[in-house]
Amino acid sequence: MASRSEGLEEKTRHKEIMRGASRVRNRRGGRWVVLALVLLGVYLFAMLPRVLTVPRPPLHEVQAIYVFPGGIPRRAECAARLYREKIAPTVVFSGGQVSPKVAALGSPLTDARLNAKVAQRHGVPADAEVVLETATSTWQDALALGQWMRSTQVSKVLAITSATHARRAWYSLRLALGDEATELRLYPCDEPYDALWWTEEASLTRVTEETLKLGLYSVRYFLPAALGFAPAAGPSGP
Repeated sequence: MASRSEGLEEKTRHKEIMRGASRVRNRRGGRWVVLALVLLGVYLFAMLPRVLTVPRPPLHEVQAIYVFPGGIPRRAECAARLYREKIAPTVVFSGGQVSPKVAALGSPLTDARLNAKVAQRHGVPADAEVVLETATSTWQDALALGQWMRSTQVSKVLAITSATHARRAWYSLRLALGDEATELRLYPCDEPYDALWWTEEASLTRVTEETLKLGLYSVRYFLPAALGFAPAAGPSGP
């Protein structure tokens, strides 16, 4: 009887040891899973600028260069460089908003007018420019370009914007122009931020802001269109 009792106690102790070892392994495994998820999250966060942009297309001659508002002076300078390279004979600027900073200086120029002036200083003559001052958001900019293309029968256009704005701008153009977007390309005028973009206040603010806007546009325009519904009416705004 004593030996049987001792055997049972030994088996019980062995089971407790095995259960304890299993709990330790589970805890260690859980920590590795958490660590892997954290590292994956950090990697995806660092790659956000790459998600926001689109690849640059090969450059060839088009009928017009279109400049999204904002990004002053970089977008206008990029458009002027492409104009000097004879990519297109016409440069189109849109944007009806007036920056509060510009207005405070006593020169209430719209984004379109301001970019047009920057381009003139970099070699684009005034008679090669078209200024559209009606749009106040990326969606409305896309609609304004489509309206201008239809009125002028222009089909080959190279659109210029910043890298972080590129994907939202491109999806907006494709949705707003539909079949007319077949000969339209989008050219990010700068390179995406590097992997340490989040360590600088300006790039952190810009990427975070554009990520939120891309999410908003996805809900308001892109997802409804993908499901076969008409996108929401375009509001004023960025």
